Amino acid sequence: MQLILDGKNAAVQIKATLKEKISKLERKLCLAIIFFNDPSSASYLKGRMKIAEELGVELKIMTIDDSFDNNQLVKLIVDLNKDSDVDGIMIDRPIPKRFNESEILSLVSVNKDVDGTNFASLGKLAAGQDTFVSCTPTAAVELAKFYGIEFAGKDCLVIGRSVTVGKPLALLLTNLNATVTIAHSKTVNLKEKIKKADIIFLAVGKANFLKKEDITDKTVIVDIGINFDENGKLTGDASKDCYELAAAYSPVPGGVGVMTNVALMENLYKAHIKK
Repeated sequence: MQLILDGKNAAVQIKATLKEKISKLERKLCLAIIFFNDPSSASYLKGRMKIAEELGVELKIMTIDDSFDNNQLVKLIVDLNKDSDVDGIMIDRPIPKRFNESEILSLVSVNKDVDGTNFASLGKLAAGQDTFVSCTPTAAVELAKFYGIEFAGKDCLVIGRSVTVGKPLALLLTNLNATVTIAHSKTVNLKEKIKKADIIFLAVGKANFLKKEDITDKTVIVDIGINFDENGKLTGDASKDCYELAAAYSPVPGGVGVMTNVALMENLYKAHIKK
């Protein structure tokens, strides 16, 4: 029987549990978001505002206008690190080029790095230590786990090697005892690797990248891709005909994307508890 990794259903159940835990805290959780007023990230901000309201979480949205320089942003992050009422800090992407991105990301306290973008957080992940992991890889793994997908001993193929998704996802899966291959634009014999994989994580950013003839009826597809087709409809990296054959798949929309902000709020709760 084919399994649909329905992010909406998973999110509802996980949020209910998380809301109960948050309600027992002595004060509201507080997330500071540094927002660069970029239209491409505005919809993501709305999503975070919605889930924060649902869970009773306070948001401090720091909108950075054109007058802000690198030194001012550095000071803002340092001040947020020191603020005991702020549990987590998230820096929105993309970061304007006038800022030193590496410096800005590395400034966020490891204890408040709820999106796992600090290089120290990535280093801890590589070492197999407890740390915050980027929300999208976390969401992809948690969605699959919610539906009983096991990783230990499985051949997992991660297609995409970005520092925000592909690389931390590969490390996360390795820590879960999967055997992981990272594929990218220079990978040779990719179709052979796809056929052999038990679980495929797609983070390519190209609609219809994965096709039905590439997979088998035992393939599990976790689609992280976000694209728009010729009709302006949201679609993933896997073509829809893959759904007919795959043993399990996460749809786009309605799969991993729905879980991303849930993962963020779980990290925020974890940051508060670890204080």
